[in-house]
Amino acid sequence: MTQLNGLVTIITGAAAGLGQATALRFVADGATVVLSDIQVERGLAVAKELGASFRAANVAVEADVAALVDETVQRFGRLDCMINNAGVLGVVGSIAEISDTAWNDTISVLLSSVFYGMKHAARVMIGQRSGVILTTASIAGLVARGPHAYAAAKHGVVGLTKSVASELAAHGIRVNAVAPGTVPTELTSAIYGGEDAVRRKVAPANPLRRAVEADEIAGAFAYLAGPDGCSITGQVLTVDAGVSACPAAPRTTDTTS
Repeated sequence: MTQLNGLVTIITGAAAGLGQATALRFVADGATVVLSDIQVERGLAVAKELGASFRAANVAVEADVAALVDETVQRFGRLDCMINNAGVLGVVGSIAEISDTAWNDTISVLLSSVFYGMKHAARVMIGQRSGVILTTASIAGLVARGPHAYAAAKHGVVGLTKSVASELAAHGIRVNAVAPGTVPTELTSAIYGGEDAVRRKVAPANPLRRAVEADEIAGAFAYLAGPDGCSITGQVLTVDAGVSACPAAPRTTDTTS
C-alpha cells in the first residue's frame, strides 16, 4: 500500500499504544514518519524497527513541540501531517476533591499539547498551502464518560478541531479528529488488568459486541490523512463499535414483529 507515499508525518505519543499502531500503519502505507514521545528508549526502538525517525519531546512544553516541528521541516523540507496523539488518563476522583495542580497537569497534556501541535503545524502548513492536522479525541469528548479532567480536555479537543478547521480551510489545510472507544492498550490495561481483560469487559457493552483494536484507529487516521479523505475537515470520526451512538442497542436475533 502506498496511499500515503512520501507524506511527511509527525506522530506524538508514538512509543506505544495508538501512536505506535498508527506509526506502523503510516510507514506501511509509504509515509515518512517522525515518532515522538517522552519514552526515549522505547521510542528509539520502535523507530528503529519501523525504519522511521525519532525525536524526544514533552508535548506539554510548547518549546519542545515547536522544536519537533522545526527539526522535521529542516530534515525533510516540509510537514504534511501532524498527529497529536500523546495523552494520559490524568487525575481521577470526585469533583470535590481534585486538586488545582492535578487538574492543570492533566489539561496540559491532553488539551494544551493539542493547541501547541496545531499551532506549530499550522505555522508551517500555511506557507505550504497544504497539510493535514489530526488529533486523538475520545468518545469521552462526545458523551459523559471518563474522569472529569479527561472528559473536559477531550471535549476541548473536539471544539478546537472544529474551530481550527474553520480557520485553516482557506489555506488548504484539513483538521480532523478520531474519537476511539475503549481500546486495549497499555493505558487501558492498567485500569482493567491487561489487554484481554479490556476486551472481555468492553465487548459485551458495545452494540457490535467487540472491542475496538488499535490498528483500527490507525486505519481511521490513514483514511483521514490520505486522498480518500481529501474533502473531509472539521469532523470527528468516531470508532467505538457503536457505544456512543446506540449504547442501549439490544442483542437479539428475533426478526418477527
